[in-house]
Amino acid sequence: KQPSIRSNRCADIMSLQAMWPSGRSELKEKALGTVLGLITFAGAGGLLWRWRSQRARILNRPFALKDLAGGETVEDPLAELTRVVTFLQDVIIRPLDARLPGKPFEHDLLAFPFTPMVLVVGNHSAGKSTFINRLLGTSVQETGVAPTDDGFTVLQRHPTGNEVEDGPTLLSCPENRPFKELQRFGQPFWGHFRRKKLKLPEDSMMPYGLQIVDTPGMIDMPVKSESMAGGRGYNFLEVVRWFAKRADLILLLFDPDRPGTTGESLDVLTRSMAGLDHKFVIILNKVDQLDSSVDFARAYGTLGWALSKVIPRKDIPQIYTMYNAGVEQENGVRQHKLPLEAFRQKREEVVQEVLRARTRHWDNVITATEDT
Repeated sequence: KQPSIRSNRCADIMSLQAMWPSGRSELKEKALGTVLGLITFAGAGGLLWRWRSQRARILNRPFALKDLAGGETVEDPLAELTRVVTFLQDVIIRPLDARLPGKPFEHDLLAFPFTPMVLVVGNHSAGKSTFINRLLGTSVQETGVAPTDDGFTVLQRHPTGNEVEDGPTLLSCPENRPFKELQRFGQPFWGHFRRKKLKLPEDSMMPYGLQIVDTPGMIDMPVKSESMAGGRGYNFLEVVRWFAKRADLILLLFDPDRPGTTGESLDVLTRSMAGLDHKFVIILNKVDQLDSSVDFARAYGTLGWALSKVIPRKDIPQIYTMYNAGVEQENGVRQHKLPLEAFRQKREEVVQEVLRARTRHWDNVITATEDT
């Protein structure tokens, strides 16, 4: 039996040796197939990752660009423009702002909805409150030679009745979401911030959907630059800057008795309103108090010279010369050597500029977005 067992073992070994080359080639083919499969899978995964990365970089606009030239129309232009500006801010500007040191665009971003706004700024006793009262058609703001208002008052026409809202209530106003940003100025400012909703006479020129902001009269006294509060308890210059950047029109009123720009008014013009002169309507008010053309020339020239120091222009900006409506009845008939009719026409032009603020609102929104 031993020879037969040995012969069987030899036969098995010989058969294995005969089968080894074919098994080796099959293993090579399987290994090669596995490698090729891994390469293909890795390549497909890389292409998929690259495709997804490119897709992530594509801005998925929540709006469709209409071919207006081809006859397409937009059902609600204001809502569409709101979506466009909100998309640009949320998708493009805010991520950049979060990565840059100091968040330089944080306070330049707009929030919606926001009612069109006119900001009225000037020295005390420049006729700001009187002009606003005439525009509203009723006496709402206190007037006087001495400073009469130490806060920011938002005036808005309301269809039902009169209502006064304090600062904390106004900061959460759903009609003006940006007001929430004013929380950063602290409680001292909130206590000097209010809104008056007014039911006005039928013949009032004040339209619905427009708000006028009456500001504290600027005081012509030096303010230490290191004092951020400026004697008011809050950063007055920064608050004015905030309102000025969001206002659609800025009325700058000057009194012939104080036509220069010194003290706080100089700081406001050079720091709070830098780069916003395209919104300015500069007014030399109370010209009816001037007795002669010589007085008028001096006041006008002084104001023009002072503005040339703070507004970087070659040409003198347009200055509207006017006086408030109703002074003829209050002061009686008075003989003037100045052309009061021309001043009345200028007053009407200022009123029309105020009424056009609503149409300028979205132009200013687009301009502010481009500047950002």
